[in-house]
Amino acid sequence: MIVSKAIKNYRIRKIENIGKMTQMTQDEIISNTKTVLQGLEALRVEHASLISGIGESNKDEEKTYIIKKNIDNIELGLSEAQVMMALSCHLQNIEAEKQKLKTQVRRLHQENAWLRDELANTQQKFQASEQLVAQLEEEKKHLEFMTSVKKYDDNQEQEDLSEKPRPDPVMELFPDDENEDRNNISPTPPSQYSNQSSGYEIPARLRTLHNLVIQYASQGR
Repeated sequence: MIVSKAIKNYRIRKIENIGKMTQMTQDEIISNTKTVLQGLEALRVEHASLISGIGESNKDEEKTYIIKKNIDNIELGLSEAQVMMALSCHLQNIEAEKQKLKTQVRRLHQENAWLRDELANTQQKFQASEQLVAQLEEEKKHLEFMTSVKKYDDNQEQEDLSEKPRPDPVMELFPDDENEDRNNISPTPPSQYSNQSSGYEIPARLRTLHNLVIQYASQGR
């Protein structure tokens, strides 16, 4: 009767513990399960000693049957408690892995946000570079055009200079003189020049002009 009462009390406590599991933490469940395991182990030892005593006397078969049945129930309780312990440890491992995964997810979200920012900055820089390249291309085309125009102008200027008549040295020296003075610079034959020189003196301006003509002629101009 004492053994049956102990088993009954164990069952009642087990039911109470199961009812409280929804409000208990995993640490509390493990602690209570360990306590139950210790109690069941003590009951099993006690029942084993009882059945040994009954086996030696071999007088009460009904009592032996009850004790063996109680031992089976205790073994079942021990198995269930061990399963609960293993399940609790497994749940703890799952929770730890869950927290680890949450941490990794947060880190990945942060990295993704950073990568998105970097991508946006890179795209902006790329667009700015494209605009700069386009601007430089336009400036290059403009410079090439201006260079070609300048080259054409230089060639045209050289052609104009080569085709331009040589300036009259008389007009450069005496711009105010008109046709009358220019007619006076026609070459004079040496005989006539000698005759004239004997009769009157040649003006200084004509002598200067004559000297310039001789100088230009000697230089091949």
